[in-house]
Amino acid sequence: METIMQSNSFFILPLTLAYLSICIAWFWLDKKGKSWPLESIKSTSRPWIDLWIGLSACIAIMGIGQLYSAGYLIPRSESTIFNQVVIWPLNNVIIFSPIFLILIIRRQSLKTIFISFKSIERKLLFGLIASIIGILVFTGLRGEWARIPEIARSSIQLKTLSNFPAIFFENVALAFLFVRLKWATGIKWAIGIPAVLFAFAHVPGSIAEGDPASHILIFFVLTGCLTTFILYTAYRSRDILWLGVVHYVMDIVIKAI
Repeated sequence: METIMQSNSFFILPLTLAYLSICIAWFWLDKKGKSWPLESIKSTSRPWIDLWIGLSACIAIMGIGQLYSAGYLIPRSESTIFNQVVIWPLNNVIIFSPIFLILIIRRQSLKTIFISFKSIERKLLFGLIASIIGILVFTGLRGEWARIPEIARSSIQLKTLSNFPAIFFENVALAFLFVRLKWATGIKWAIGIPAVLFAFAHVPGSIAEGDPASHILIFFVLTGCLTTFILYTAYRSRDILWLGVVHYVMDIVIKAI
């Protein structure tokens, strides 16, 4: 599959503006009073303990992921469809199971990972509308309007849909860690730390490609802003169901899946 994910402004700038447009759309909807009721999340009496437990859960997820890569989870069958519909989703449930195990042990609700099924139809509908906005902004800025039918077809193909659980659980893991970081450090650090770390993670690749310092700086700022937009909107909307839809569609748009 041809990739368009590159460390250059022709990729990161349209992607940043696409997600910015999506975030603005939610805030506009909320300002008009047409979003869903925002869920209140109770704090914890032991925020730092919950943070360290959360970090341990994330380490466990990475460890189980390595076991999957080594072939130690549910083995693939000879049926491609069975692999896509059953095996791959189940393996993702196993990989991300530490999060749900922690929720049970700590007696914490799904709200602490920004999941609530109240007004789910409204959330999913907005996720679809926001995805369309993201598609139009990204492809429009890159002059790739012709890709829209291909994106629409790919989004409903079984092979592509089978990746939705993995993408959604990534959002679950991010929300899980974000909430616990917020409990321990406050909202500014909970947004700032991941944004800076995510931006720094792309610097070695830019250096390896021989990018000039000015390009690396611009890419760093845009990547940090992109992460900030998404985290703050997730926090304000208290929901990752609609963001799961957006993440899935935008991964198709950028050919990540």
